[in-house]
Amino acid sequence: MHCQILTRKIFLILTMVLLLTLLIISGCGGGPSTAPPVSPASLTGIIVQPDTTDLEVGELKYINSVTAYYSDSSIANIPLGNCTYSSDNPSCANVNPSGLIAGISAGTTIILITYTEGTISKTDTVEVTVTQNEAVYRAYCVGVGDYIYFPDSYGNTDLTGPPYDVNRICYTLNKCRFGPANTEFSEIRYTTDWSATKSNILQGIASVFSEADYNDVSYFYFTGHGIWVNNISYLCPTEVNYFSPLTTYISINELEAALSAIPGTKVVFLDSCHSGGFIGKGREKIIVSREELESFNNEVINIFSQAESKGLLTTNEYIVLTSCHYYQECMELAPLTPGDFDPFGVFTMALCTGCGYYGSYPADTNLDTWVSLQEAYLYVKSYVAELDAQLPDISITQNVQVYPYNSTFTIAEY
Repeated sequence: MHCQILTRKIFLILTMVLLLTLLIISGCGGGPSTAPPVSPASLTGIIVQPDTTDLEVGELKYINSVTAYYSDSSIANIPLGNCTYSSDNPSCANVNPSGLIAGISAGTTIILITYTEGTISKTDTVEVTVTQNEAVYRAYCVGVGDYIYFPDSYGNTDLTGPPYDVNRICYTLNKCRFGPANTEFSEIRYTTDWSATKSNILQGIASVFSEADYNDVSYFYFTGHGIWVNNISYLCPTEVNYFSPLTTYISINELEAALSAIPGTKVVFLDSCHSGGFIGKGREKIIVSREELESFNNEVINIFSQAESKGLLTTNEYIVLTSCHYYQECMELAPLTPGDFDPFGVFTMALCTGCGYYGSYPADTNLDTWVSLQEAYLYVKSYVAELDAQLPDISITQNVQVYPYNSTFTIAEY
């Protein structure tokens, strides 16, 4: 009897063990189960926004965003600096490693954006259209003949020509008609005599050219006294006197700083003693290369020719004519008999005469209706030499300076 009961218990235990084993094997009964391995999500593509964009020449614009898509349906925003970029027409628009696109010239191009994770790379594109708007021409002309503290006992005297020269240059510029649209100067503003303080001159530069963009052309003209101190050229505003500190004057660096804040092309005409220092040492040899300029690193170098890119894909350009070498003084002529003619600076009269002041354009030697910087330079140089020969009793020793040499940039058109 006891043996039968024991046998039955053993049978039940074995049965239960078998059932539990089957349940475990079949995954039933709440027992543990083994999950299949999960594969990591892989990069399937990227989308760049915007897919098209328009820029003007000189304009800068960032790509908005790069979004990555993965095999598990997840997405992620990718920092622009984690991508690589290329342009199929960099002469039209270029792009830097931070995703900043710059319009270079009119046309279209495709920007290719690539993002890589591990061994997987995905790309997208942005179509860029660059347009060239008509240039806007503006001018600010300054003439200082009447100095507040001149004449003085140290031999400093007023000048008679600058107010008339400002009128001449303004009239000459007002006759210009640029390009197929015969574009006129949108603004020609001037400051003369006691109004021409240092503060007013620098503020005038900022104000007149405040709306300039990279396609525009801005003219700055100055006539008046100039000095050369410690290898630096200075323009003399109306409030200077013999005892004035140099901070009262406008140095080459201050003028460049004011002008460099203006986008686009800056055309600079300076009719003052020692004005050649605003281009370079004023030596007979024209300085045109960076290597030559760097050799003057402890002297007054060409501050304008150094106006290179101050950041990726941006440019500044200067067109400069000055009335003399850094070591020379300028001449103005006055009538022997009152009423014969208005006083004039030799440089300014030459420049205006060559560029249409009297209705003709003798500086336009090739008769293409455009007076280039080089044509103006050669005409003024010849005009001064001929005037010197005509007036043997007056020594007119001033050599016009130009930057850049042999430039075809148009400074006057009709």
